[in-house]
Amino acid sequence: MKWDFKEIVDTYYKEVYRFILSVVRDSNDACDITQETFLKVRKYLKNFRGDSSILTWIYRIAVNETKKFNSKKRGFPERVFPSAYSLNTEEYLDLQEGLEALDREDYEIIYLRFFNDMSESDIAFILDIPEGTVKSRLFNAKKKLREVMRSGRKN
Repeated sequence: MKWDFKEIVDTYYKEVYRFILSVVRDSNDACDITQETFLKVRKYLKNFRGDSSILTWIYRIAVNETKKFNSKKRGFPERVFPSAYSLNTEEYLDLQEGLEALDREDYEIIYLRFFNDMSESDIAFILDIPEGTVKSRLFNAKKKLREVMRSGRKN
């Protein structure tokens, strides 16, 4: 299948940028990483075999570019959280506190699964880990998030 690079950028750029921003937590860095991601997409688009959706493949490149960036840079600014329109202010603050308590791996799993509605198999492909590992990380991340949110409500 022949892919139109301009159409790919027009369709997926904002979504990929938001994901990267949620991980690196700095808009300038997120712009740089997103640009690097789409440069790689352009370079390797001819090699895309279609084993996954094009978005899943782009996310995998984005995760690798983000990891490469984070390995070069120390310290992380404050996280950017997805909006949760159906939550009241107190629930949103509890969710934000819970997400802040997660380490980066747990946060990525939660973000991809619940804020991007990705399947476990897509997450496994993106993070380059076995699907069973995704399931166990997702289970543990949800458990941590639940514990933090419960303890926040008791205080």
